[in-house]
Amino acid sequence: MVIVVVVDCFVDKSNGTAVSANNLVKTLRQKGHIVRVVAPYVEGNGAYRVDERYIPFVTEISHKQHMHFGKADKKVLREAFDGADIIHFFLPFKLEIIGVKIAKEMKVPYICGFHLQPENITYNAHLTWIPFIHQFIFWLFKYRIYRHTKYIHCPSQLIADELKRHNYNSKLYVISNGFTPKLRKLEKIKKDDYFHIAMTGRYTQEKRQDLLIEAVYLSKYEKQIKLHIKGLGPREEEYKKLASKLTYGADLGFVSDEELEELYSYTDLYVHTSDVDIESIATLEAISNGIVPIISDSKTSATKQFALNDHCLFKAGDARDLAKKIDFFIENQHYLKELSCEYEKVALKYDLSSCVDKMIDLYKEAILDFKVS
Repeated sequence: MVIVVVVDCFVDKSNGTAVSANNLVKTLRQKGHIVRVVAPYVEGNGAYRVDERYIPFVTEISHKQHMHFGKADKKVLREAFDGADIIHFFLPFKLEIIGVKIAKEMKVPYICGFHLQPENITYNAHLTWIPFIHQFIFWLFKYRIYRHTKYIHCPSQLIADELKRHNYNSKLYVISNGFTPKLRKLEKIKKDDYFHIAMTGRYTQEKRQDLLIEAVYLSKYEKQIKLHIKGLGPREEEYKKLASKLTYGADLGFVSDEELEELYSYTDLYVHTSDVDIESIATLEAISNGIVPIISDSKTSATKQFALNDHCLFKAGDARDLAKKIDFFIENQHYLKELSCEYEKVALKYDLSSCVDKMIDLYKEAILDFKVS
């Protein structure tokens, strides 16, 4: 098949949507399909580059989140769509909205993915105080793009349930974005006598790394814990100041794959505090290395689906409850080791290749449906 992927953020892989889009494109090509990518800054074979769209005030904020918006260049979109079997739109922004209109005009089958929760917008724009804001954004997304598609890809059941609750009438297909461990699993080592806790991800409002710092501070074993919160983002300086009250502070900042491999070789526990997540590939990466997670039970985070029991869940936004869960595993490290093997098996369920096979089946169904309708 000739498949076109249209996505605003593709090159900067610190963004979760960009990582998912890159993984999909790479795997589709490995399976013999021709894939074209419409996005800002793309280069090389199959690249259809559009300029970045500047939105006053919004662009400044989005750049801090490593997010870009693509200009809806109709000429580029038409060139990319010419001769395509199907188009996969990733986000609900102008590039995709205009793209859907052109796809309909050119009579090319297409599907849309739902990779952006309203909370991703409201947390970072500090708009959560507005009544019914999330309901409005769900309606706006539906009105502008999703009512025009028969097929929506949902990376998790949580998203499918949310769309049903907000009266999205399209066919909803739950397919994990999937992942292939990019990190080598190094032999586990005991680096020192400390208990090492790790979390990775962007330093943004909804990720709530502040909760982890506070939980370590509240732990009975604070003086035994070394904390590693690796990533990039606008709240880094804030977290450095917050972590200064810890005995050993916190290890913050960007980490390369090689450095993360080494970190995971001696990490005892992985914590995921995010209030908002469609699917956390970072958590899957950690548990595939045999690291037991503690995950927020937030109603707007799908990552809790990875937890095997209540010991691995904490009450969203509750640093004291998280501290209790951390203390439990410090006191029961034999149980921690038992769970490690079970979590490696969990990660296998989200194998990228099999997830992409399901996506290909969705493409085929959409193409067939388009021909007979």
